[in-house]
Amino acid sequence: MSRGLGDTHQQFRSLQVIAHHIKSEETFLQTLEREDSIPDMAKRLAREAVNGEISSNKRLFMDFLYNLIATSGEKERRIDVEMTFVLIGRDIFEVDRCQLWYDDLEVSMPFEIGEKFGKSMMDEDFGDIVQKITSFYKAAEARFDRELSGSLDRCSLLVLQEHYPQSAYHITMRLPARILNEYPISL
Repeated sequence: MSRGLGDTHQQFRSLQVIAHHIKSEETFLQTLEREDSIPDMAKRLAREAVNGEISSNKRLFMDFLYNLIATSGEKERRIDVEMTFVLIGRDIFEVDRCQLWYDDLEVSMPFEIGEKFGKSMMDEDFGDIVQKITSFYKAAEARFDRELSGSLDRCSLLVLQEHYPQSAYHITMRLPARILNEYPISL
């Protein structure tokens, strides 16, 4: 049985709900840490319970994400991932944003997805990170150029270099979400 257009849209809406729930749980943990009137033992127990639920929800998010990618056809919807990495000096490599685009709708993905994708993209070798990301992007762009019949409006790379107050790079990369199939991520 083939899945209809409505099914992929429902899957995306489910991803939005899961992402919102994860965000609210993370906000609760931040609020819990700032509250001084709660005893330490109660904080610790609440933190353990909520962290367990967050981990479970992130795994659920990944299951729904891979299912969405697998069941949607490229002709139906445009499903892309966009990640923004920040490189400060040679030591600090962080994920600033990790987004899933479904046509013109977006949902924030757990930052661990971008973190693990970034590490697998560089084969855990953090030499010249900007060059590695650029090389990775060029290879992916060439691949999607062939697969999408020359339609590269879904592929983009923006590299900004910041000089003050310290040297840093802000790298934003957008590719079709199918790229995650070659770099499976588990949370």
